Amino acid sequence: MTGKLVLLVVTVCMLAGCGPRFNPETRMYKVYGVSEFKLPEGYERVGGMSVNVEPRTWESGAFPYQTFSTTVFAKGDAYILSQTMQVSGNRYFVRPLIGSTSAKWGTGWRKNVYQLDPSNTSLEYQRYFEYIKGTGNPLASGYKVDVYDRLIGRRVITRVMFLRPDTVSGNPPMPLAKDLYILDRDDFRAR
Repeated sequence: MTGKLVLLVVTVCMLAGCGPRFNPETRMYKVYGVSEFKLPEGYERVGGMSVNVEPRTWESGAFPYQTFSTTVFAKGDAYILSQTMQVSGNRYFVRPLIGSTSAKWGTGWRKNVYQLDPSNTSLEYQRYFEYIKGTGNPLASGYKVDVYDRLIGRRVITRVMFLRPDTVSGNPPMPLAKDLYILDRDDFRAR
């Protein structure tokens, strides 16, 4: 029994990307598995949080919850959110991400640039800003957001969001997670 438990823990750690998350020599921070980014100088870890997001699916009624596990880094009123989201249950998967990819930090990421207002009314973004304010850190009146995201397999999203103060960038507004990461149902009966 003990051997099986140890094997289970080791397997979960390998899948979840356990191990040291930050290498101070290279300033690389591990988001999940081989997904990592370079933490710019001056940013300090503020803490971590989890935010549930409501997915959009074609099936009404029951749907899987999605949770972004988030680590927050701050430098003044600029922030980096390092996030991982894994689809729960076996019935759903994330559609392949559409858009241009960018080679960054040794791997390929999809990159988009958006605008985000801290007074945004979406629950997802309100939770991030409430958490940041709760840590005593300041908020700018608006942010330019560089978003790097990757789909790992069919069920894990890793995302790094760089929030830099900017109220006049003219970029499109930051979409909700349910519009960026669309779920499909894996219909086992059709196989």
